[in-house]
Amino acid sequence: MYPFPVFLFLTILCLLGSTADAIGVNWGTMSSHPLPPPKVVELLKSNEVSKVKLFDADPLVLQALSGSNIVVTLGIPNSMLKTLNSSRKAAESWVHDNVTRYFSHGGAGVRIEYVAVGDEPFLQSYGDRFHPFVIGAAMSIQAALTKANLAGEVKVVVPCSFDTFVSESGQPSKGHFRTDLNKTMIELLTFLSKHHSPFFVTISPFISFQQNKNISLDFSLFKENARRHNDSHRTYKNSFDLSYDTLVSALSKIGFPEIDIVVACIGWPTDGAANATSSIAEKFMKGLIDHLHSKTGTPLRPRNPPIETFIFSLLDEDHRSITSGNFERHWGVFTFDGQAKYHFNFGQGTKNLVNAQLVEYLAPKWCVVNNNKELSNASASALEACSTSDCTALSPGGSCSNISWPGNISYAFNSYYQQNDQRADSCDFGGLGLITTVDPSVDTCRFFVELQTSHSTSAHEAYIFLRIILLLACLFSCLLGFTW
Repeated sequence: MYPFPVFLFLTILCLLGSTADAIGVNWGTMSSHPLPPPKVVELLKSNEVSKVKLFDADPLVLQALSGSNIVVTLGIPNSMLKTLNSSRKAAESWVHDNVTRYFSHGGAGVRIEYVAVGDEPFLQSYGDRFHPFVIGAAMSIQAALTKANLAGEVKVVVPCSFDTFVSESGQPSKGHFRTDLNKTMIELLTFLSKHHSPFFVTISPFISFQQNKNISLDFSLFKENARRHNDSHRTYKNSFDLSYDTLVSALSKIGFPEIDIVVACIGWPTDGAANATSSIAEKFMKGLIDHLHSKTGTPLRPRNPPIETFIFSLLDEDHRSITSGNFERHWGVFTFDGQAKYHFNFGQGTKNLVNAQLVEYLAPKWCVVNNNKELSNASASALEACSTSDCTALSPGGSCSNISWPGNISYAFNSYYQQNDQRADSCDFGGLGLITTVDPSVDTCRFFVELQTSHSTSAHEAYIFLRIILLLACLFSCLLGFTW
């Protein structure tokens, strides 16, 4: 779910030395018009990203990663857990199709390090939809890897959400797992320990800041002048350490004080909410990486930082669920089209993130409101447009929240128009829409042009193509002397 700043990609080897390969990035694909996988792999390689975590096993993504030398965590979606829990045969089939088929034995395949069973299946909002099946699914995948002679090279893990563990008092020493998960967590940790696998967890300073009035923005951003939090004789200087040690306490309480921890998702969104901006995200990322680089660890685990950390996320995704907030579609360090959101200076020369190159867009045209029309029903049309497209930038505190009416109507219209591959009829809105070649973007509010993808051919173009094929078929048949 959460979820790589500019400085991180290009200077990580210099800054983190031997721990450079312990930093990775989440690559989510919940986009209406995704950047093509080969283009994303090119983006990762040009920015020297050595580890990537996936949320599923898309064949096109795995093919693109083949031979890249990027270390991969392969995800299994929650929707598969029930089947994998009940069927070892299904697990063997999944491992064959997604691990064995692509696995690199020192050759040109995919360097698969982990299989992540589920995507935060213990998230509290899910109730018990998935968690009864998690341990069984993990055991089935482990058995399938063993049968495929890959258990020694690929570890099974289960990504746990930020709300898996709690501390009612806010003190890390009082941390514990949710009571509804206690038995399951003991089973999971016993399984992980048996197979020498780490505990994967999301840490979310942004959501902690949103939900807890005692957590200040400065405390979340690793600021030296932030008010510190005390827990007995321990002092906490930032929100990350506070959350991390709450987890350490929870692990200790059920008998697993030494298990390795991987921070599977951590990041800061850049739009869709107050304090979700590129400048604040930049401060957070710099503070986080400086903290990891220092190797100081936390009060409960001094000089023992997480063994790996995956930044959330590589790219913005306009199809992510916004149940927990409109910011969910804006975790990317890059925009949806692979353009960097921030810039850094490290004192060792300015190095900027390398953007995606030769990106293919739809035509440079936009859909806006026609100011010459009666606009009394325009707001209703905009709401309808936003119901099936991404208007999260219009949220309070968002990058387009300050544009006035009818500019916000135009933003909604254009979002729908781009979502539908710039079809002429998708800019109708009862005659209120108008297609323009003049970019209507204002200040920080970007009216985007969508990416050209394999499904971006308009209905009209498809119709013309079909007519041509039929005409050619007719001509060919006539030439052969057949009756059409």
